[in-house]
Amino acid sequence: MTATDVLSPAGTAVRPKRVRYAGPWPIPTPRRAPAGTGLRALQDRMPRCGDAGAAAPVLSGDGSERAMLIGQAPGWREIETGLPFAHDAGRRLVGWLGLAAVTVTDFRERWYVTSVGKCYPGRRPGASVDSPPSTADVRRWAPILDEEVRLLGPRLVVLVGGLAQRHAFGTEARLDDLVGRELAWERAPGAITLVLPHPSGASTWLNRPEHVELWRRGIGLLGSHWAALAEQVA
Repeated sequence: MTATDVLSPAGTAVRPKRVRYAGPWPIPTPRRAPAGTGLRALQDRMPRCGDAGAAAPVLSGDGSERAMLIGQAPGWREIETGLPFAHDAGRRLVGWLGLAAVTVTDFRERWYVTSVGKCYPGRRPGASVDSPPSTADVRRWAPILDEEVRLLGPRLVVLVGGLAQRHAFGTEARLDDLVGRELAWERAPGAITLVLPHPSGASTWLNRPEHVELWRRGIGLLGSHWAALAEQVA
């Protein structure tokens, strides 16, 4: 799959903000690594979320996955279910992944899905959008994420949104320079790393036509690398 393959059935270019998965939307129990493994020990000792630690950190994966997706932080609905990308942004993301032949079943069962922050950071004061994780939250969670990556040893990593991209490539890195390119991330040696913008409707990055073209290239690269990876592990 190439950038030019990211088209609608009618042959016109897909507009990413109009892509949305409309099929059945199961909310499975978040997966965890088998007991006794290093990854399960890491998952079990992660900080709890919410008042008095009532909620588990949001992630899903059992350690068998060769593909990993890293987002920014869960929303409040994700905290309720414990499942990453469980609501609106998830439907848009799964729609994007579908263009790269990653099915919703693939995403829920064959990808390790996590984020920089694993607890809901709350709303921005006076706004209707969620806050990003605070600097303190990022410092708390970053070493845990790096250990997740090390223990999983993925062959394909997709970073979704600016916070995940900055965690990997530094505070000066820009989506414009990363989306649509094959990248190497030192924390995931041997993996192809790709960057996508955040699928939230609040994101404005995809409002510019040149950014849409970068997104198309990124989806094309994802399709190519997922097909190769899926064939290796089939």
